Amino acid sequence: MSSIRHDAAFAALRAALMASYAGTLASTRMSPLEALEAMAAALGSIYREVADSHLDPEGCRCGWQPHALRDIVALEQAMGINAAGDEQESLFDLRSIMPAGHG
Repeated sequence: MSSIRHDAAFAALRAALMASYAGTLASTRMSPLEALEAMAAALGSIYREVADSHLDPEGCRCGWQPHALRDIVALEQAMGINAAGDEQESLFDLRSIMPAGHG
């Protein structure tokens, strides 16, 4: 995938996740960390569903062969690198908004 397409896909996914995260905080009494943990659990379940569909010989013909341990390590590394750094500061910064609270 080209860098431009990758950057656009990243920005679109990030915007969708941010909207979902904000909606979850607005509509539940979850703490910010609880909402992030729920997002991580949802991502894990999406990985499992996609991986399972690629294990079926009649499934997707893209050529990807899932390997749960390596794939999960790669996902953890991607999360860690992006959580630890401020490389994406040009994108919307959640720190710039005032918290509304739960009521």
